[in-house]
Amino acid sequence: SSGINAEWSLRPGPKRISALESLTKSEQFSWKSIERVRKCAVVNGSVATTNSYLQECFSTLKPFMREFIDNSLLLRTWITLLIPKTEDGDNLGVEVQYVTVNACEDYSVDVKRLYHSINHYYMRRAKLLSKYEKYGNKAHECLHTSIAEYDEATFIEFSLSITHLYYYYLSMYDKIMKNIDKIKKPRNDSHELYFTW
Repeated sequence: SSGINAEWSLRPGPKRISALESLTKSEQFSWKSIERVRKCAVVNGSVATTNSYLQECFSTLKPFMREFIDNSLLLRTWITLLIPKTEDGDNLGVEVQYVTVNACEDYSVDVKRLYHSINHYYMRRAKLLSKYEKYGNKAHECLHTSIAEYDEATFIEFSLSITHLYYYYLSMYDKIMKNIDKIKKPRNDSHELYFTW
C-alpha cells in the first residue's frame, strides 16, 4: 500500500508545478510589490504589529511547502523499501534509487529551512517592535526604517524562494518519472545499465 500511496503523491505533480510557475510570474511575488510591503510595515506613521502583505504571501506559500515536505518523506520511504538486499547485488537501478532518495532529502531539508524561517521572521520582528516600544520617539525614524527594511528583505527572500520551490517540485518529479521503472524494479541486465538524469 505504501507504493500505491507514494505513486498517488506524484499524480498532482504537474498541477503543482504549473501553479508554482504561475506564482513565479504573479504580481503577488513580483519585486514591483516591494512598495506595498513597505507600506504595510509602517501604517499611518506607526509600525504595524504585523505586515499584512507578508502574511498573505506566507499563507500562499505554506501549503506548497507542507505538501512538498510530506510527499518527499512518503517518496523517500517508498523508494527505500524498494531497495533490494545487499546480498542481491548492487546495480545501476539500485544506484538510481539511492541518488533519488538523497535528492529528495536534500530538497526537503531546504524547504523545511524555508518553512521554519517564517517563524524566525516573526520572532525577529517582535524583537524590533519591542525596541520600538522601549525607545519610542527617541529612535522613531531609525526603527521605522529598520522594520520596513527587514520586511522588504524578507519579501525578497521569499519571492526568490518561490523559484527554488518550483525547481524542487519540477526536478523531483522529473527525476522520478524518468526513472520510475528502475526505481520500482532495479535491473541487473548489463544492456540496461543506464539511467536518465
